[in-house]
Amino acid sequence: MTTNSLSTRRPTRRLARACATALAVAGAALLPVSSASAATLEAHVSYIKDDSYGVNLYDVRFNGTVSSDGPRQYTVKGELDAYCHHGTLTGQSVTLGYRNWNGSWHYKSYWCTDTPVKIDVRSDRHENGSVELVVGATSGIANTYQYGNVEFYQIG
Repeated sequence: MTTNSLSTRRPTRRLARACATALAVAGAALLPVSSASAATLEAHVSYIKDDSYGVNLYDVRFNGTVSSDGPRQYTVKGELDAYCHHGTLTGQSVTLGYRNWNGSWHYKSYWCTDTPVKIDVRSDRHENGSVELVVGATSGIANTYQYGNVEFYQIG
């Protein structure tokens, strides 16, 4: 009888372990997984405008990072710094623009004389994980904003 009870227990224990292992693997597949492709990327965005003689009139730069912040958000952190030509009649301002998931732009704007400023922005990213940034200055006619190239960051 002892022999029979041992022989019936071992397969049951093995079966129980195999079932537990299978359930653990299946359960792990159902758990939410943080995106391995989500990244923190360095961000360097600029707008430079020179006059016809090559004299620098505006130099606006953002240097920082763009990173994932949960499944649908992102953060932009860094510093916005600028040089604006001193010969203008009105105060000049600079801006950092970031595009929301629905395609609308949002801006953080400052007087040029107040730069450098720390930037800390949180917003919703596109479904494909892209983030778009741009910087600019009131360097146009009647103090209208002009911008540099839009920079794209793929953070997953």
